[in-house]
Amino acid sequence: MLLLPPTSDSESNAPARAGLRQRSGRLLLALSAIALVLIFDGRRLLDVPPALLPEPQPLLPVEYDAYATGVSSVLYNTDGRVEYTLEAAEQTHFLDNTTLLESPSVRLHQDSGARWNITAGSGRIHAVEGGDAIERLDLQTSVEVYQIDALDRRLTLNTEFLSVFPQTQTLSTDQAVTMVTDTLQQNAIGMRADLQQDQLTFLGQVRGRYEVPSSQP
Repeated sequence: MLLLPPTSDSESNAPARAGLRQRSGRLLLALSAIALVLIFDGRRLLDVPPALLPEPQPLLPVEYDAYATGVSSVLYNTDGRVEYTLEAAEQTHFLDNTTLLESPSVRLHQDSGARWNITAGSGRIHAVEGGDAIERLDLQTSVEVYQIDALDRRLTLNTEFLSVFPQTQTLSTDQAVTMVTDTLQQNAIGMRADLQQDQLTFLGQVRGRYEVPSSQP
């Protein structure tokens, strides 16, 4: 019988360890490859081609097309006389052909030489269709209309809203209005005025107080 020399455990397990090292090396290579793929794909997610980006949304149309400060306008009639003047701290012209005014001041000139002055906190011009002339001017916030005649007598109208029609020199409001003169104070709801005819018509809830001028110097 042929007896083989005894072998140690380390020698018998050597091939197994070698195979394990080879499998571990292949596993590390596989993990490294996966990591590189993930990194590469992550960069591709960051570097999205422009064709794949969402299309930009269109900008909303601008509602106004002109803006100005320190406005001063003069309108003449067919005879070359000043019909009215308009001043404002600011104006913004909108695409619907209306103009928003800040702190407007209007002066209506009459053929007799008299003038009516109108001031307000704000206003909006409604232009004549197809033109720039004022068809209606809506004034609001602390509206005051006043005139001083040749005898230095003052008449004042106060309201919170007033529509002015410069071409016909008429005024109207459906809100509370107060008229004050040197001798009279009158309150009403609603008013119509024809400045050319010097006519004021109060529409409802009219209340007044008359003060007799004192004869004392």
